[in-house]
Amino acid sequence: MNAVQANENRATRMAKLVSNIFHPWVILAVVIALAAYQAVGGPLEWVKWTLLAYLPVIVFPLLYAKIRATVLSRRGTQHKISRSLVRNDPGQLFIMTGLVGAPASLILYYLDGPRNLLAIILGVAAVMLVVALVNTKYRASFHLAMVTSMLLSLWLIFGASSLISLPLILVLGLSRYQLGEYTPTQIVAGFLIGLMVGGAVFYGFGFLK
Repeated sequence: MNAVQANENRATRMAKLVSNIFHPWVILAVVIALAAYQAVGGPLEWVKWTLLAYLPVIVFPLLYAKIRATVLSRRGTQHKISRSLVRNDPGQLFIMTGLVGAPASLILYYLDGPRNLLAIILGVAAVMLVVALVNTKYRASFHLAMVTSMLLSLWLIFGASSLISLPLILVLGLSRYQLGEYTPTQIVAGFLIGLMVGGAVFYGFGFLK
C-alpha cells in the first residue's frame, strides 16, 4: 500500500467515525436532552421528558425494523438490521416517518409535555416526510436534512450561543461526501430541506418570528 492509498484509507476511516458519532439519532438525543433541560425545572422532570420524547422515536422504528428483517429472512430467522431495509425501498421511509413522529408526538401532546420537545419531534418527522417525497425522484442527504433541522431547533431555543454547533453541519457534510454517500448537490439539498422544513415547523409553534 502506497502513501496515497494509506492517506485515503485513513480519511475514509475518519469520515466513517465522524458520520457514526454525529448520526442523526445521536444528535437528536442530545438536542432533546438540552431542550428538556431548558423547558423544565428539576432533574427528575428533565429525565422524565427526555425519555418520554426520545425513547418512542427509537423503540418503535427498531421494533418495526426487527419485524421486517425477520419477515425478509429466507430462513425465517432474524435478518441483519441495516439501513438497506429502508434505503432500498423508499416507501419504507414513509412508514418510518410515522413511527418516528406519531407515538412521541401523541405522548407529548396528551401528557401536556414541553412545547419545544413537541416542535422538535414534529420537525424531525416533517423533514423525514419531505426527504421521503423528494427521494422518490432524487436523493437528498438524509443525514444533513435531519441534523440541520435538529441544530436549527437548538439555535431557535437557545439563541446565538448555540451557533457554536454550526461547524458540525460542514464536518458532517464533508464526511458523507468522503464516504461517497452523496454528491455536493445532494448534501446541499439535504441542508436546505432541513433548514426550510424545520424552520416552518418552528414558525408554526411560534419559536421563529
